[in-house]
Amino acid sequence: MKLTKSETNNAIVTTLANVRKHPNADRIKLATVLGTQIIVGLDAKDGDVVVYFDSNLALSPEFLHFNNLYENPEMNSDPRVKGYFGKNGRIRTIKLRDEISNGFVVGLEVIDHFAVCVGLVDNVQRTFPSYSLKVGDEFTHIGWSEVSAEVCHKYIVEKSKGVYLGGSKKKKRKLRLLKKFYLKLLSLFQSRITTDSFWKHWDTKQLMREAHRIIPGMIYIEEKVHGTSGRIANVRHVEKRGLLQLWKPKTKIFWKVVSGTRRRDGTQGHMGKERREIEEKLAPHLHKGEELYYEIYGYQQSGRWIQKHYPYGCTRDGFGGEYKVMLYRVTLTTEDGYRVDLDREQVYRRAEELGLEKPYLITKYELGEAEPENKFVYWDMMVKDFGYCEGQSNLDPNTLLEGVVVWFKDCTGNWTCLKHKSEEFLLRESKMKDEGIGDVEDEL
Repeated sequence: MKLTKSETNNAIVTTLANVRKHPNADRIKLATVLGTQIIVGLDAKDGDVVVYFDSNLALSPEFLHFNNLYENPEMNSDPRVKGYFGKNGRIRTIKLRDEISNGFVVGLEVIDHFAVCVGLVDNVQRTFPSYSLKVGDEFTHIGWSEVSAEVCHKYIVEKSKGVYLGGSKKKKRKLRLLKKFYLKLLSLFQSRITTDSFWKHWDTKQLMREAHRIIPGMIYIEEKVHGTSGRIANVRHVEKRGLLQLWKPKTKIFWKVVSGTRRRDGTQGHMGKERREIEEKLAPHLHKGEELYYEIYGYQQSGRWIQKHYPYGCTRDGFGGEYKVMLYRVTLTTEDGYRVDLDREQVYRRAEELGLEKPYLITKYELGEAEPENKFVYWDMMVKDFGYCEGQSNLDPNTLLEGVVVWFKDCTGNWTCLKHKSEEFLLRESKMKDEGIGDVEDEL
């Protein structure tokens, strides 16, 4: 069997734990899946192997159709059966009878049924994909040989989707060809400047899926801030002369400050004015090879939210709004391309030197060699039972806590992090998506 997955937004094969009675309902139960609470059927029991879809995802039209999951029965393969998903297939975080449920689970037999319906396997042969699935597998598509079918994808609010995808594939292809032709023509008369050391921040993975990566060492648990990300670096550039610029040297090396959003280079687009202002403030103080990763939160200078309902104590009035910049990561890259992360204490000090906010440190401690036998249970206790991932923000009592980020050194000796969001945040985020309000990060 062939599994295709994205970097962070996938269905995952896992097991049910702590299956228990719903306190206010008789026809459903509650269970814990990867540190989050979910509603399950009465026949569910501890240890059941399931496929879990979190609230970042949407199910594919084919998966919904063949498994009769549409709330409109006319869209199902069996029009006599009614499901509970809308046309977009979005998986929601809901509160049912005062209990939060984040996500959706199905048994492996549902994957079997889908594989047969879309022709991935022969119903007579009975060579079903679920026989090859094991706990920990993640995927968006399943396949057999060269054929595959989509099961789920990341859900992006429609307004954001148009900005992010940038039009049709045909239009994109034309633009790429025009750009290629333009650059080729330009190379005849102008120098071409390139750099390969302006690094994007990794897509942070979920703590409850990746807790096995945490090894003994110093652990930092920080508050996760809901804003929009940015990066700035003083990077090495290589200038190559144009084909007709024979009077110039073939190559020239120089250092230059560049800025960007999470995925894009440059300060154009969303919050361009604020990003340019941040660049002007930080550029004179960057060392060669230094790259800063930061989060902007509060209000735009126009007075609009950066992320709706998440001011973090920033103010606004009829003349505009206030924003703050929190430094959360610093890297140094040598001329030969070797990159290293500063440790957390160095990041905090660098933030103070640059006049930036530093991450709110909830707790830090040394994780000893005697590792807990069940890392999932251990980290579930750390972020939930200890209250690190509940209630209001530590930065502002009037702002809901988004969640936490756990920083640690991995087995390669490099600093990395995992995230865990609060259930109340996920519930609010789901309601905002119902209203057509997406995360600005989906566009950047």
